[in-house]
Amino acid sequence: MILTGGTVDSVGADRLDLAWYFETAQRLGHGELVNRLPELAAIAAVEEIPFRAVSSQALVDKDWLDLNRKIHDIFDQDRADGIVITHGTNTLEETAYFLNLTLKTERPVVIVGAMRPSSALSADGYLNVFNAVKVAAEPSSRGLGCLVAMNDAIYGARDVTKNSTFRVDAFTSRDLGPLGFADADGKVIYYHAPRRKHTTATEFDVRGTQALPRVDITLSYANADGAMIAAAVAAGAKGIVSAATGGGRPTPAEDTAFDKAHREHGLLMCLSSRVVSGRVVRSPSLAKRGFIAADNLQPWKARILLSLALTKTSDADAIQRMFDTY
Repeated sequence: MILTGGTVDSVGADRLDLAWYFETAQRLGHGELVNRLPELAAIAAVEEIPFRAVSSQALVDKDWLDLNRKIHDIFDQDRADGIVITHGTNTLEETAYFLNLTLKTERPVVIVGAMRPSSALSADGYLNVFNAVKVAAEPSSRGLGCLVAMNDAIYGARDVTKNSTFRVDAFTSRDLGPLGFADADGKVIYYHAPRRKHTTATEFDVRGTQALPRVDITLSYANADGAMIAAAVAAGAKGIVSAATGGGRPTPAEDTAFDKAHREHGLLMCLSSRVVSGRVVRSPSLAKRGFIAADNLQPWKARILLSLALTKTSDADAIQRMFDTY
């Protein structure tokens, strides 16, 4: 079990501190999370491995690259049959998708978090962690890519998202639903498996990578101009993901700025959508302009895939193939 921080091991001011606990800056001590779950001994031998205890919104690319290497080191030394990663929920889905694209293992890697701190009345983290270990120890979890275990459900990394700020059922997979459940009778049950390629089937191996290309996200809204796009260019972005309106429609002013950035600086543009679900498709005119369509990936996940793609190529057609594959 690799601990990266987040709500799951946070300690609030009292048992009803469900909102401001992060201001206490207190966490469970090393080994304390596992010690509070003696029931784990019936499932697996669990070793806590500290990584870096930070709020998930503070994570940067280097943290992901280091975490990727940490996981590979553990498996390369044959120290574990599976790994559970405790994680803050704010960017849990982004870490999960990055690992889903870059890990070179079929052994289970399960990410888990909590919506209430460890000190809370009816804290959800303890059962979430127990279930995550159960999922990681389940032989049928092998080969499913990076998984997320929250609130009894098991999600695939590509499609899972946080859908609520405070509720314990905050996580969902939008149109597709969970892959299965860590159920009340103690069984781990799967009903379907991811079809998009992941882990050992991807072309992304970042174990020797020290930095990733910068990719920024711009948000479309009524009256949006090209200022944020120009700022991304000035900051050194190699690609931009547009969280556009509807089926992937930026404003006219943004369109003009995108074309200028592509023409003058070679930036790659990826169109996604700000809406809750649905695909963004690559029309002939978008292909001619050198745009990439994100399919049904949310903007923050499209950013991860575009950044990894840029480590391989700057050809828009080749990167579109990756978006259609992963």
